[in-house]
Amino acid sequence: MNTNNNTMENAAESQVYTLPDIMRIFRFGRTKTLRLCKEGVLPVVKVGKTYISNQAMIDRWMLEHEGSEIDIIY
Repeated sequence: MNTNNNTMENAAESQVYTLPDIMRIFRFGRTKTLRLCKEGVLPVVKVGKTYISNQAMIDRWMLEHEGSEIDIIY
């Protein structure tokens, strides 16, 4: 059993992503990312004025939305 890989995987899943990280992951601009966060579309938690997420939340969200189309109304 390789515990080093498990430790690295757990560290990646527990890493907190802030808005700039989420923008980079989804390749959206700031305005679109903020709108999707506020509308509850993206897998985030709001702490104060800050939106955060982690890899586990994003992975789960991607699996749940696989093959679906998400409409963005402006």
